[in-house]
Amino acid sequence: MSAATPRWHAAITYALVGEELGLTEPALPEPQRLVAELRDAGWDAERIAVHALGTIEAEQPWPHPIPAELRQGCGAAQLHAALGRTRALLDLVTLETRVPTTRTRLNPDERRLLRDVPPHY
Repeated sequence: MSAATPRWHAAITYALVGEELGLTEPALPEPQRLVAELRDAGWDAERIAVHALGTIEAEQPWPHPIPAELRQGCGAAQLHAALGRTRALLDLVTLETRVPTTRTRLNPDERRLLRDVPPHY
């Protein structure tokens, strides 16, 4: 029985847009090439971001879970790294940027809770 030919770009594309687009399949993942092919297929970074936020607002997971038949032959760590690199190239690592809190001091209740430890400490 031969090993399945990895479908890197199909798997990563599915994770990002929730469907297969029939893009070319290299022997190894090529995130920069994939980003260009996604753009050519009408899925630029902005459209993927809108899709991702809509998916999350609908309380569905994003990136989409990749079906087993698309993951077959792809190493889990390599696939995760390639998806992460593709998201980074699309500037979709973080979908929402929050400013850090400006508060730096604990209030009296928070200090009291920090001092409240079990007797064995």
